[in-house]
Amino acid sequence: MENQTQNVGQIGPFKYQRTPGAVSAFLPDISFIGSFAGGYFRDDPGDDTGENPSRTGFNFQGIELALQSVVDPYIRADVFILFLEEGVEVEDATVTTLSLPLNLQIRAGQMLAKFGRQNPQHLEQLDFVDFSRLNRRFFGDEGFSELGVEISELFPTPWFSELTFQFLQGENEGNFDGPRKGDFAYLAHWTNTFDLSPDLTLQTGLNGAFGFNASGGGNLTQIYGSDFYLRWKPSTYRGLKWQSEYFVRRRDLGAFADTEGGFYSQLIGQFARRWEGGLRFEKIGIPEGGVAQWGFSPVLTFVATEFFNLKAQYNFIDIAGHSHKQHEAFLQLQFNAGVHGAHTF
Repeated sequence: MENQTQNVGQIGPFKYQRTPGAVSAFLPDISFIGSFAGGYFRDDPGDDTGENPSRTGFNFQGIELALQSVVDPYIRADVFILFLEEGVEVEDATVTTLSLPLNLQIRAGQMLAKFGRQNPQHLEQLDFVDFSRLNRRFFGDEGFSELGVEISELFPTPWFSELTFQFLQGENEGNFDGPRKGDFAYLAHWTNTFDLSPDLTLQTGLNGAFGFNASGGGNLTQIYGSDFYLRWKPSTYRGLKWQSEYFVRRRDLGAFADTEGGFYSQLIGQFARRWEGGLRFEKIGIPEGGVAQWGFSPVLTFVATEFFNLKAQYNFIDIAGHSHKQHEAFLQLQFNAGVHGAHTF
């Protein structure tokens, strides 16, 4: 009886079973994912491009260190630290509630804004070596990442339906970097997921964000978007994924307003146990505004194991006003080690 009592621990009103010597039970799940790419550019970008390849030759896209743990019955903590050539940054560092009533959930900390499908994703979740030019054009090379708080509601419907609101600090350059102390950013995201059959899943999303930009006090930026994801998985080694997003942005810039829009659409197919390939098409300039451009990107991926893969990709880009077309080619090596928590669907 004495031994049993000594092996029981307690945090507040909650009791748990101690295993002598099992120190690891109190440690978070730790993992890291490394991404490296060889690159060729007709014209090197020549500036900070975040995790995207930035030069001809060798590119260190980053090592992502993940620390994840259920802190107690009420919250979970997720910290993702990104090591880049230029330094170290916190990609995500949030606490998430686990047991609020009425299907509510609150998340707070540094987070990738939940706008569309691609912006909240980490590099290893992408089907391509780089982020779409659409996401980079609208939110910058490092994406839409902010300090803030999020509240989401899961509706009691037969399908997955979630409405999310985010109250963010407002530091996204060019969009939500207003000069006044109270110039925050606000975001809403509504997503619905339907199982059309045992093999076919559809997800749709609607997004809206607004805040004030740096062109002058009270100058508003509004960005709206929609996203679409269809996945067909008839067997372990066969499948198709079709993903598309459309954004439109209106910025008050003092004497005039700037409006531009664009979309990308990508199709990825798994055709063998370790092979998949696909194509991405992008067009910016619908409606016209900013710099009109279009491009396409074929990609081929060899998935050696769940811990290691190789991607080969080519980008063709046609930018209005440029006398020549841009050509880019990449070969990416990506590996992971440790217990890495599952990402969202």
